[in-house]
Amino acid sequence: MGKRKSVKHYKIDKSYLYFLLFIGFILLLILFNYDKITNLIINPQQKKNTVSIKPKQEYISVLDAIAHAKLLLGVTEENYKNHIGEDAIYISIGIDNSEMDLNYANIIITGQVELIGGKILAGKEKYNGNKQILEIEDPRDSQKYFVTLYYNKSQNETKVKTQLAIVVDDFGIRNNKLLDDFCNLNSNVTFAILPDQKFSKHVMNKAAETGHETMIHIPMEPISYPRDNPGANAIYVHLTEKEIKRRMESYIKQFPLCVGANNHMGSFATTDESVMKSVLQVLKKHDLYFVDSRTSQSSIAYNVAKKMLIPTCENQLFLDTPSINKKTLSNKIRQLKYLAKNRNKILVITHCATQDRYDFLKKFIIEIEKLDFELVPVSELFKSKLPEII
Repeated sequence: MGKRKSVKHYKIDKSYLYFLLFIGFILLLILFNYDKITNLIINPQQKKNTVSIKPKQEYISVLDAIAHAKLLLGVTEENYKNHIGEDAIYISIGIDNSEMDLNYANIIITGQVELIGGKILAGKEKYNGNKQILEIEDPRDSQKYFVTLYYNKSQNETKVKTQLAIVVDDFGIRNNKLLDDFCNLNSNVTFAILPDQKFSKHVMNKAAETGHETMIHIPMEPISYPRDNPGANAIYVHLTEKEIKRRMESYIKQFPLCVGANNHMGSFATTDESVMKSVLQVLKKHDLYFVDSRTSQSSIAYNVAKKMLIPTCENQLFLDTPSINKKTLSNKIRQLKYLAKNRNKILVITHCATQDRYDFLKKFIIEIEKLDFELVPVSELFKSKLPEII
C-alpha cells in the first residue's frame, strides 16, 4: 500500500491582505470619481482661479452721467444728439425755453458729472447767452466731451408773449408831480430807488400803494469818479469787505419792501470780482435778486451772480439814450423786436429825471402793448417751471 502525499498549508501574511484591501479601496474611489479627478489633473489651477475671481465693479462714465442729467431735465430724444469726433465726443442738448433757462440745465449737468468724478474744464456763452458750451473730461480714460446747450423753442412758444420788464432808475431825489405821473403808469413797471436820499422811503411806500415793485438802486463807483459822483454812502473799490457789507446792510434796512437791487453807475465797481462778491453775498443772505445794469461792457456782475446761484438778469437796452424823440422810439421798438427773436425774457432800463423821459416811456408802453410782449415786474422774470431733482 503506497504512501499518501501530504498537503502543504501556506499561511497568508495579514499585512499583505490589508495592503490588497487598501489597493481595492483606492481603485473603487478612482472608479466613482473618475471625471472629477481627470478634470483636476488636466486643469490643476481651476479651483484656485475660481475662488480668486471677484465681481467687476460698476463703471459710470461721463457719458452715463450726462444721459442721466438729460432724463432729469426731461429732454426728449430728438433734442439730444451726440457723435464721436476725432478729438472728443460732441453732445448737443436742446432746452425748452418755456420750461427753464440754460443756466439751470448747466447746473444739473455739471452736478451729475462732478458727482461721478468728472472734471469741468471750461464753459462759455455764445450768441447773447442763447448757447452755452461745456468742456468736460473723464479722468478715468481722459476722454473729452463738448456739451452744447441751446434753446429749442417750444411748439407753444408762438402762442406765448415775450416777457418784458421795464426798470425806471434814480427815484428818491424828488417828490413832485413827476413822481405821481410815474406811479400812474402800468403797475408792472419796476422802480429802482437810490438809498440815503430825502424821499427814498416815501417813494418806496408810494410805489407799494400803487402796486409797483421796487428795488434798491445801489450807488457804485464809476470809472469817471470823482468827476461823476455816485452819491452818498456809495460802494467804492477801495473799501474793505466788511465796510461794503455794512453799507449794503444799511441799504436793505432802509428798504424793507424792496425785493431786488441793481447798480447805479458802477462802471468800475462792477468790473471788480471781490467787490461784487461782497455786494452779492449780502443780497443772497436777504433773498434779493440782482440786475446788472450793464453800465460797462466789462462788467462781470451778472456772471458772478450766476455762479453764486442768485436770481439775476442783465439790462439789454437803455430806452432813453442817446436821445428821446419819435425816431428814437421807432429804433427802440425795432431793437426790442430783434431781441425777442432769441429771448423770451427781456429787461430794459430808463430814468425818471425829466418829464420828457416820462412822456417817452408812456408812448413806449402803448406801442409794446400792441405787440407780442407781456409787461411784467422784474421778479416775474425769475419764475420758471423747473423739473424735480431726483
